[in-house]
Amino acid sequence: MLDATQREIAACTLCVEAGFIASANPIFRGHAGQRLMVVGQAPGPTAAERPTPFSGASGKALQGWLRQAGFPDGALHRDFYLTSLTKCFPGPDRHGGKGDRPPSAVEIALCARHLDQEIALVRPEIILALGRMAAERLDPSARRLPLAALVGTLRPAERAGHAFQLLPLPHPSGVSRWLNDPANRARLDVALEVLSRQAGQTASRQDEGRKS
Repeated sequence: MLDATQREIAACTLCVEAGFIASANPIFRGHAGQRLMVVGQAPGPTAAERPTPFSGASGKALQGWLRQAGFPDGALHRDFYLTSLTKCFPGPDRHGGKGDRPPSAVEIALCARHLDQEIALVRPEIILALGRMAAERLDPSARRLPLAALVGTLRPAERAGHAFQLLPLPHPSGVSRWLNDPANRARLDVALEVLSRQAGQTASRQDEGRKS
């Protein structure tokens, strides 16, 4: 079932047909049964050259956070299902700023059924939401809350009929200055402690399931 969904995502051109992007290059990675999932905002500008999610600077930062939470090197691309609200690079910032253009609400809506299918079929226990946009799309109660109020909290959430624990994190992009504030950095440290504890509990349940 997930294989069919991934083929459908890979062939999707809805945002091209709607005029949002010039070409489609959907990026995601993972398989059914992975208990951990990362949901970002959208792929970055190097997605066409490096079709593995989080293979650039953001991925290195995220892997560093996972290392702080007790995960070994390589865990990001081995143990996590990697996806995003929209599966294609939305383009550079249109106002001349640094970074990428955030996907519009319409683009997110066009891609929503893909994310729903991924969550329903992978059935993760923990989802890491990178940035406030991802957090509020996965948990409506997070809408209009500042990122500082979300990072470090473990939020019960449900999507596509599947219940999971949502752990919001800041986006690991170097463009963001959110982590320049020591108080925000402390919030990230708390979040990584929560991730370490929850991932350990997930691993214990998996071990017990294999033994029974």
